[in-house]
Amino acid sequence: MEDIMQDIVKQIIQIDSIAYTTKQNNEEMLKEKRQQYEEQMRVYREETIEKAQQRADELYNQIVEAGMHQYQMEEEKSKQVALLIENRYLQIEKSLLDRIFNELFNVEE
Repeated sequence: MEDIMQDIVKQIIQIDSIAYTTKQNNEEMLKEKRQQYEEQMRVYREETIEKAQQRADELYNQIVEAGMHQYQMEEEKSKQVALLIENRYLQIEKSLLDRIFNELFNVEE
């Protein structure tokens, strides 16, 4: 009977040892999976942030280019208006000076 009890105790110890080893292996596999997923999440987060930064830079550059284009268009319009005003002024100035000189010369005569 004592032999049977020792065999039962040995089997319990063996089962417990196998269970402990299995538990350790499972914990190690879970730890490795956790690290793997954390690394994947880190890489994904960095890639996503980098893509978002690139897109933000692209949009910023597009806005700046659109602003520069608008500025150049407004500047060109202003130059055209200034030229029109200058031409009109020169036309008026010439005719006004002609009238003034004609009247001055007519008064002197």
